[in-house]
Amino acid sequence: MLKAISTRDLDLRRKILVVALLPTALLVAAFLVVFAIQHGRIAGKVESGVGRLAEETLTRAARDLRTLCEATHQELSAQVPRSLRVARDQLDRLGPLSFSPETVTWQARNQLDGSVTEAVLPKLLLGRTWAGQNADRSRPTVLVDRVKELVGAEATLFQRMNDRGDMIRVATTVPDRSGGRAIGTYIPAVDPDGRPNPVVSTVLRGDTYRGRARVLDAWYLSGYEPLRDAAGRVAGMLFIGLRQDALEGIRTGVAASRIGESGTIYVLGASGNQRGHYLIPPPGHVDGEDAWGATDAAGQAHVQKIVSAALAARPGEIVQVSYPRAAAGGTRERVAAVGYFEPWDWVIVAEMDREEAVAALRQVQTSLATSVFVVAVVALLLVLAAIWAARLAAARIAAPLEAMALAAERIAEGDVQQAVTYRSGDEVGRLAEAFRGTIRYLQEVARGAAALGEGDLSTPLVLRSDRDQLTRSFQSAQAEVRRLVEDMDRLTRAAVEGRLEVRADPARHHGDFRRIVEGVNATLSTLVSHLDAMPTPAMIISPDYDIRYMNQTGASLLGRSQQELVGTKCYDSFRSGDCRTERCACARAMARNGEASSETDAHPEGLDLHILYSAVPLRDPAGRVVGAFEIVTEQFAVKAADREARPVAHTASRSP
Repeated sequence: MLKAISTRDLDLRRKILVVALLPTALLVAAFLVVFAIQHGRIAGKVESGVGRLAEETLTRAARDLRTLCEATHQELSAQVPRSLRVARDQLDRLGPLSFSPETVTWQARNQLDGSVTEAVLPKLLLGRTWAGQNADRSRPTVLVDRVKELVGAEATLFQRMNDRGDMIRVATTVPDRSGGRAIGTYIPAVDPDGRPNPVVSTVLRGDTYRGRARVLDAWYLSGYEPLRDAAGRVAGMLFIGLRQDALEGIRTGVAASRIGESGTIYVLGASGNQRGHYLIPPPGHVDGEDAWGATDAAGQAHVQKIVSAALAARPGEIVQVSYPRAAAGGTRERVAAVGYFEPWDWVIVAEMDREEAVAALRQVQTSLATSVFVVAVVALLLVLAAIWAARLAAARIAAPLEAMALAAERIAEGDVQQAVTYRSGDEVGRLAEAFRGTIRYLQEVARGAAALGEGDLSTPLVLRSDRDQLTRSFQSAQAEVRRLVEDMDRLTRAAVEGRLEVRADPARHHGDFRRIVEGVNATLSTLVSHLDAMPTPAMIISPDYDIRYMNQTGASLLGRSQQELVGTKCYDSFRSGDCRTERCACARAMARNGEASSETDAHPEGLDLHILYSAVPLRDPAGRVVGAFEIVTEQFAVKAADREARPVAHTASRSP
């Protein structure tokens, strides 16, 4: 009987040893062999994939900026004809274009080659008013200042100098290099290369020129409309222009863009006098800086290389360029995605250090190598410990082990509702008691996780000890989610109420939660920048008519900053005929909880405007109206001004 029991115990030990040690040993050996074989094979593929991912990120950033430029170009191209119509209307109000018998002497400067010639020309009259010879920006100039005030674009009145068709600026809002008005500069009919100037030749044919044109040392999206004298001869032209490198919406978007730690986006000029100049500079450089001769760590002119690659690409194509740059401790390869936006002659560049793109891979490789070593050492120790422990405990743990093994298998399948009933005062009993504690522990964490998954953050978990990492991690997750919910709720309330300046503090969060908050903040900032870039005034008000947000166009029209307008009453700024009446579109939109529109006169900052505007109510999640969003869809001179001008024109026509 004793021999049978001893044999049975010996067989059990061997079974436990085989079952406990063989799978572990085989798993460790297989893992080490497979990792050694695959490590070198996969490393190259992963590195290549990470490199392609970095290039795709840069390409996407460059393409996104190009898409933004295309959308802005289309909008500005549509704005130029509207501005020309306003300018023509203002010119018609002043009276017909004519010339005085009196003459005035001009020191005419060619805007292309800088040559100066003296020109004696008759005074150009608008109605009975001389256009003047005013270079002082502090003193008003007839027509052009009013046009800029109405449409926000630069305006110029040109007079024809000679039969060839050279056009001289006699009144303008365009600044010269000294900060004054650029009067006396002229556009030659023939460029220095001997070819007809496209602007002048188009106007001399009696057509309106629309497109990109050089104005002094800058490029504008422009419109030039011919002006005729009483005999029908082209005697001058009227200019409206929007400077390309002053597009604040795009500049702000580029400045706010980041690509990792070392990445940046910037814009270079492609040709002409802006070739190789920073139009939108990267950090550490300034607007207009000439980078054409800049060299990389190898002494090569990398800016020239970038511009050449962009110009050689197919329309709309983004190409890759790389060059070495000097860095602390040596050189780093810089990879760039470049594209050419032909309408503005822009070279768009998105670049970053290649080392940054593969840095994560290097860390992973190092960690894997360290992990393999640690796993091998730990596995060896575990195998040795298991042999020793299994030989001592095999006879005593067979029965309770089966029960605990069954419970463990079910827990591994996700079923934590298990019970272990074995009790004793020895090690197996302690193991059973510990297993019961583990089950209770997992059940508590599972209940907490289930509550967290259902959005309940109130379920408490108590630390079992100072080493209870799982509960501590769960508590940290609860706290992080709670802070995230609080910040998102605060941002939601602020956005619904129109307080668009409110942002969450990313420093309160970590890891992906921080990136979520930063992403939401960046999204709000991008949306606000889009509102600021709108060419028409827009604002958000409270039910008490306090301004909560005013876009940049509206603030510019009112002559105040956006911050100064927040908290003020909207009717104190626009002073429209609808203000404080039942016709107010914002009041009607909030009262009836629906869209409302109106047409009225407005008098912001001494202006007399006739506006079309619309408003929609803003509602909180409960459906309560918490404000209104208003946008001015059109603005032009008040019709009363036209009625006042008619008697003057009639009197002028009757005078000898």
